[in-house]
Amino acid sequence: MINPRVRREELKAPLLVYWYISGLGARLLSCIAGLKSRLHLITLHSYAPKFLISIFSFLIILLPLQAKSVDYSRLPAARAFVERMHSKYGFDKARLYALLKRAKHQSETLARYQGRHKVGSTDFSWSRYKRKILIAESVALGRRFMAKNRRWLRLASRRYRVSPEIISAFIRVESKFGLYGHEYPVWDSLVTLAFNPNRKQKFFRDELEQLLILARKNRLDVLKLRGSFAGAMGCVQQVPSIQLRYGVDLDGDGRKDPDSMADCIGSIASFLHRHGWKDSRPTLVPARHSGEAFLRLRSGYRSRYSLSTLKRYGITPARRFASKEAYYIRLREGSRYALYLGDANYRIITRYNASKRYAVTIALYAKALKTISGNKSNSMY
Repeated sequence: MINPRVRREELKAPLLVYWYISGLGARLLSCIAGLKSRLHLITLHSYAPKFLISIFSFLIILLPLQAKSVDYSRLPAARAFVERMHSKYGFDKARLYALLKRAKHQSETLARYQGRHKVGSTDFSWSRYKRKILIAESVALGRRFMAKNRRWLRLASRRYRVSPEIISAFIRVESKFGLYGHEYPVWDSLVTLAFNPNRKQKFFRDELEQLLILARKNRLDVLKLRGSFAGAMGCVQQVPSIQLRYGVDLDGDGRKDPDSMADCIGSIASFLHRHGWKDSRPTLVPARHSGEAFLRLRSGYRSRYSLSTLKRYGITPARRFASKEAYYIRLREGSRYALYLGDANYRIITRYNASKRYAVTIALYAKALKTISGNKSNSMY
């Protein structure tokens, strides 16, 4: 989206240069030459310059510019936000206006939340989860992480009664143990998403409010915080509201710091504990199917059925499943399907990230860590 305050004439010249250098001009000329030869439009050559100018003008209108300049401190919605933060929480208005003025518009981030959701824009496909995470090399990386952070994992496990393996699984999937998850400036991302139309704009405006409260409580500089394109921070990628609600000062330094590995370990353990996680539950059990009726039953992170209903559709647990009801998970693997039944633990994982692919990956990765460690007392199966 181009800022309506920016005159198109000011953008046209540099964009023409950009597209020419990037090779678009050459590709368009090639297309014109192909049309000329196929359609025998002998006169097309004389109209090529005008044709190119028309195409360039069209692209200028549609092209989302990463370099778009927006002074968010001047937007009416942002100014109303400042007034609210001042009257409700006592924030200094001058300070907030200064912060908004320094926010940089993030076109790429905004594009992820405009239009309908597409798999891969804000979540991974099942094939990518399997290829990147559910492999031996990745599990070995998890074992090294557990050895390095044994102290904090044991402390969190004792305090919140959740296994070190499930804590580690979240950290692996969310950030590859802190390697990723800090590519974007959190302030810029949340300001962009809070004050530009998108399918989750209200959510992001609320998160911007929570970010300011979080930063004030924990003496954090919002301009230095880095996270995901959605404003999630730390090795377990928590948005500000989740960090405020479940954040833990596990290392005892007086701050709930999203960039502290110890605090990240504590915060995910806290989340699981407060939602009722129990290590004694299996989380996932593989399922079998007979016939094709299983394809007609809705599968999702909230698709819960009685075992008798599942049986009518040809779906049965491959191993003992104690509950009378189960969440039904169907994941496509090429021409085949992987089926699982989930219990209350599975639903807890999806409360952190509403994706069945995500939840299955977490559960299977934790199981792999337990198998390698020899800790079978809390086996996921």
